Amino acid sequence: MKYIQVILGCFLIIMCSLNLSAQETMDNQEPFLFPQNASGYQNVLEAKLNVPLPSATPGPEVKKEIPFQVGERLKYSVGWGKVLDAGTATIEVEDIIDYEGHKVYRIVVEAKSNSVFSLFYRVRDTLESLVDVEGLFSRRYWTKQDEAYEKSERKYEFDQEKNIAHYKGKDYYIRYGIQDEVSAVFYVRTLDLQVGQPVYVDIFARGKNWQVKCEVLAIETIDVPAGKFETIIVEPELRFDGVMKKGKVKVWLTNDAHRIPVQVRSKIAIGSILIRLENYRLGTGKKGGE
Repeated sequence: MKYIQVILGCFLIIMCSLNLSAQETMDNQEPFLFPQNASGYQNVLEAKLNVPLPSATPGPEVKKEIPFQVGERLKYSVGWGKVLDAGTATIEVEDIIDYEGHKVYRIVVEAKSNSVFSLFYRVRDTLESLVDVEGLFSRRYWTKQDEAYEKSERKYEFDQEKNIAHYKGKDYYIRYGIQDEVSAVFYVRTLDLQVGQPVYVDIFARGKNWQVKCEVLAIETIDVPAGKFETIIVEPELRFDGVMKKGKVKVWLTNDAHRIPVQVRSKIAIGSILIRLENYRLGTGKKGGE
């Protein structure tokens, strides 16, 4: 079992998991690879699938005020079953950099098992998402996993303007505005969430396009180690391929301008997961929260 997949499978409901779960955008269709010298991509793709391309996923408007800034740092405790403290996870908006002519947020997620849990399963994982400052979609997604002393890396490069994702030497069709598993969370945070009105996110992972539907359930005030917060509860409609296949996940986001994820609860086949915000630092627009 991949520890980071469990963490992100819960925490990235709005993100999805690394083993991505959700509703596949084009059910029962194999992922389409562009020919090396193809032109007229949309016509080629429609001919390949024999169906018109689906339109972009509908959703609420993005807020005028972006709820995060450079310097934001969120730290979480991760509990699994009766093990209340299995490790920690952090998410940080580290900087705004230039990537291939585009200004992007550099967002880094790290997961680390504690000393006790590491005796059974050591984890040192890092994920990096480059999120377009203007479009709030992914430009590149990179992961480096070191779990039980087995190491692996993945990298997706998104040419949004040409509707192409580059992955493992192949080109895949994507919709303009596609998200990765990390950028999706930050995108959802920008939406005008209303109880009773679901939101949708298009995500590309492992060579496939996916559509995630998230129900917005209720407003609730909760206590976590970082404090007491009024929150809005979001629950995804999941269809997992892995350990979370029959799981249910709920995420509590602060019901304010920041939309910070403060708690995640999940019941899955291998037990229950509880992720809670331990401490946080709001962004100031400067690297490191200076």
